[in-house]
Amino acid sequence: MIWVLNLDAEDELALGGKMHTPTKAIEQRVRALLPALAPLIGDSRVHWPPLPHAGEGRGEGRIHCWSPTRFALKTITDAGLTPPRAPSMETLVRVNSRRFCAELGQTLPGATYGSALPSSGTWLLKRPFGYAGKGCRKINATQLTDADRAFIAASTELQIEPLVQIVADFAIHGWVREDGTFQLGAPTQQIVDEFGAWQSTRITDALDANELSALNREAIRTAYALHAAGYFGPFNLDAFRWSDADGTHFQPRSEINARFSMGWATGMGDLAHELLR
Repeated sequence: MIWVLNLDAEDELALGGKMHTPTKAIEQRVRALLPALAPLIGDSRVHWPPLPHAGEGRGEGRIHCWSPTRFALKTITDAGLTPPRAPSMETLVRVNSRRFCAELGQTLPGATYGSALPSSGTWLLKRPFGYAGKGCRKINATQLTDADRAFIAASTELQIEPLVQIVADFAIHGWVREDGTFQLGAPTQQIVDEFGAWQSTRITDALDANELSALNREAIRTAYALHAAGYFGPFNLDAFRWSDADGTHFQPRSEINARFSMGWATGMGDLAHELLR
């Protein structure tokens, strides 16, 4: 099996689909993350970077991309290999934008999508594309700094969410086929750092019945919406439990990632091997 691990795919999508070449820093990040990616890539012989020269990958099985962007597909063809079937770049841009998630309906009270900022309160601003905590900024609306204003000025639109106290992060992973059928994995708990960057994933039974129902409902809605938009392939839905003075609450759809993710193979379990082979 051959993998193109373009973990910075959102940087390319943020350009509207214009091809983006990963930086040396991303190349180093990919290499550093290879041990953590073992549940996904297994004993695959070749990864990006680099891919084999023409002919070297023959007989290695299927080729997979973290996200089948123009860069990823060109990397495959430049190696003399046949790229996998993939959604259009326009579809990838649409379904990975936070606007797509927002259009399914906000699931965190007080959240909005657009450019009109609240006049008071503390908020988390998210640009349309981001990963590993990038593209987000916490602000106090009544005490904006110059850096806050620069971030806002450079953003054409934003997911605007009240800044809440997150207690635990969760996710559910899935696969949408071209015919619209789909499969979901088991709920997982995610460990992230203070910036929201992934650290580890494990199967969890920590969700109560209402939380589990809400997570599954949103995952099913997301799978249908992805198919309707022309997407097929892996996806995941991020969620979290949060608390305030009134108690504990559940946010069942905080992010949609229409691509592979660090916890995808863990969440999909035995289904992952079936879908990837």
